[in-house]
Amino acid sequence: MSNERLIWDKLISAGLTPAGAAGLLGNLQAESGLNPRNLQNSYEKKLGMSDEEYTAAVDSGAYKDFVTDGAGYGLAQWTNLNRKQLLLYFARVGAFSVGNLDTQLDYLIWELGEKFPAVWDKLRTTASVQEASDCVLLQFERPADQSAENCARRAQLGRRFFDLFAGGENMNYLMTAAALCAKLKDIADNCKTAYMLGPWGWPATDKMIQRATTQGSNAKINRQWLSQANAIKDKGFLFDCVGLIKGILWGWSGDMGRTYGGAGYACNGVPDYDAKKMIDACRDVSTDFSAIVDGEAVWMDGHIGVYVGGGVVVEATPKWRGGVQWSTLANTAGTKTLPGTAGSRTWTKHGKLPWVDYAAEREKEEGGEMSYGQWKEYMDRYRRELRADHDKCWAEEELDAAVAAGITDGKRPHDLVTREEAAIMAMRARAGG
Repeated sequence: MSNERLIWDKLISAGLTPAGAAGLLGNLQAESGLNPRNLQNSYEKKLGMSDEEYTAAVDSGAYKDFVTDGAGYGLAQWTNLNRKQLLLYFARVGAFSVGNLDTQLDYLIWELGEKFPAVWDKLRTTASVQEASDCVLLQFERPADQSAENCARRAQLGRRFFDLFAGGENMNYLMTAAALCAKLKDIADNCKTAYMLGPWGWPATDKMIQRATTQGSNAKINRQWLSQANAIKDKGFLFDCVGLIKGILWGWSGDMGRTYGGAGYACNGVPDYDAKKMIDACRDVSTDFSAIVDGEAVWMDGHIGVYVGGGVVVEATPKWRGGVQWSTLANTAGTKTLPGTAGSRTWTKHGKLPWVDYAAEREKEEGGEMSYGQWKEYMDRYRRELRADHDKCWAEEELDAAVAAGITDGKRPHDLVTREEAAIMAMRARAGG
């Protein structure tokens, strides 16, 4: 799988609009050719090292001046010593090469969100490749050449990616199965949602709630879920089962300020299908669930969801807690309801969505060493199980005392702790003692 496609899927799953992802990709192409091990060309001769030699020397510790040498490196050609120090920290915390693509993408997304919030917000809201590209060039990359001509060149690179992945005539996918699953998991874990027939991620505003309950053929039945929608008003989103899938494939980004949460309508080559038409459009449809892979649609009469791995489905349903939630795939788990899921359901058949690429899932099925993405998926699942196994903190008094003393904020009481967090808490406790 090409780097450009892997990067595209990661950016889309992080919430960037197609135009935002394209504008950022065009700039990364101009900076590094999308090579995460790229050493600034002028420094190859100066240091007497190739891209690979430089990366290996940094990884082994033989080269000590990575942070301070002033050489641009990686996808974004990071140069500033503070930014390179953080990139190196990200790599070493995960025990990965500083030239690892996933590590650099994780750092890039973190850096944009934490250090460049204005750029991050623009990339998550804009519908213009030119606007996204200019924002990245002038506020994030800030190369020596900030001329109108260079802005135009980089925007043109971005438009090529947009045409390739989000708007070209021959486009037959929007994202990989892994990116689709990541987006579904993020919505289930981090978004307030309610179920109504028709919406594909509509913000739960007065206007959209009224639209869903007063207009169209679903209005009358939607009124039974009005209290759930009002409970998340101005804080969440409305989905139905097939709308959850369509919304993501149409570019939904979780934007409360846009009519459809950042999604278009029937765009990116994905038609406006109901659940039955969607499963009928799938490839390799089967009633045998023994070989199901991550990202496949699962279907039963009148309902559809997506299998996201580990015996778990993400679906939008009025059942259980209502809204977008995790459920157990009873076809493989039997009568056991898995930790962290709201309930269990037996589906009729499953199949591969024609707008999603499953190549990486086929490779994963073949076995071999666990990838970084797989490791993160297992760790995310482990954290959810930890939370599910503890309805409340078993040491509430001690935790409250630690919060009162300023040692911790009290959040994520059953989650794993990093060495950095442990060190900070220890230092705060020592200072307080």
